[in-house]
Amino acid sequence: MLKSDHQAALLNICLIGIVIWNTFVWNITELTLVIVVILFIRNYALHARNKTFLDQLEIYEESAERILVDEELPYIQPIMSADNELIGVEFNRLMRSLQRQFAANRSNNHIIRSVSRVIGTPMVILNSSGKIDYANDSFKAWHWGRDIRHIANKELRHILQDALLREIPLKQELNIGKDFYVAHSNPIQDDSKKTVGIVILFHDITELKNYQHLQREFFGNASHELKTPISAIKGCAEILLNGEHSLETYTEFLTIIQDENLRLERLVQDLLLINRYEHQQIELRRENLLLNRLLTNAIVKVLNVANLKKQQIHLDAPTHVPFAGDATMLEHCFLNLLTNAVHYSGEGSVIRVKLGEAPDGKIQLEFKDNGVGIPPSDVPHIFERFYRVDKARSRHSGGSGLGLPIVLSIVQAHGGSISVKSTQGIGTTFVIQFEKNL
Repeated sequence: MLKSDHQAALLNICLIGIVIWNTFVWNITELTLVIVVILFIRNYALHARNKTFLDQLEIYEESAERILVDEELPYIQPIMSADNELIGVEFNRLMRSLQRQFAANRSNNHIIRSVSRVIGTPMVILNSSGKIDYANDSFKAWHWGRDIRHIANKELRHILQDALLREIPLKQELNIGKDFYVAHSNPIQDDSKKTVGIVILFHDITELKNYQHLQREFFGNASHELKTPISAIKGCAEILLNGEHSLETYTEFLTIIQDENLRLERLVQDLLLINRYEHQQIELRRENLLLNRLLTNAIVKVLNVANLKKQQIHLDAPTHVPFAGDATMLEHCFLNLLTNAVHYSGEGSVIRVKLGEAPDGKIQLEFKDNGVGIPPSDVPHIFERFYRVDKARSRHSGGSGLGLPIVLSIVQAHGGSISVKSTQGIGTTFVIQFEKNL
């Protein structure tokens, strides 16, 4: 058996030389015929062997093509003959290595998917060419595709491109719709410290942004509310100190100083009260109460103002609705709601207060007026500190925008809930619900 192509070529040359020698020198045709037959048989066998070898190589090539194009898991190819055993062994060894690598990649992908689902935050992994190797469902909600060049959101696209170009840990802010995110980018490096990709996590900071906005508004509003009485007190004091004035002038300015001081004192007390509620620093002095009595006491305290506007307050309450709560706090809560109803209702209007049972069995209180109502855009904000629908009207009536936040804090401190329904020009209804606790 020939072991190499060089030996086969040498044999062919020798046989051809013998044929030529016999034909032209010795003219021995029988020997020539035998040699021709030998050459034919030998070449046919060599052709068959080569065809088998090439067919096997074609199978190997198809398997490799499937890996490159379709990314299919490779399978072990059989060794067709002993002649190409070395190639078959090496090819199968390569396939086994790829199988192990594919299995490891699948395992890593499962881990990445599981982790990304648990953290719930948008996540994307890019390769060095800018293609998306992996994206969880949260990121796919922004972009479904494998090329970052087709991302519609310009800000998001720039963040991904910047991370690819700079190949260093980055922290950038991103705004998508009404939500805010911080994008944390980190390069993925191989053993040689070469960057082969980028992983980017997007942390939702919308609540933090909203809190910062509310905090800025709070300090701005608090400063404004404090500035008004302080300016009035300062102005009156300067006038009194700059010369002699009649008794009437002194009385007028001192009255203004006293009123503004009381206003300032109420504002500070309300701020401290809300802060103590929010930090649960107020201990409820629970006692067995009759809610109809608390409502009656609150109504009596606003009757003078209501009578000046020729308003009527109707109370519809059973005589015996027991509840365990803090009497002072609850009366303060009811008084704030009634005061708002009186101030925001017109001359001769009717304010209705109803105590009863909700469909789900809870205790329900309704405070209903037929006043100016609240615009739909303002309804979600009325329980925010210092928020006032009609700022000029509130200041005229002495309001600071802290009444409803205090109401909300008191209701929540008693484990209850409060909601509002309002239609402009028709009126507003506040509904409070408490769990029965007796």
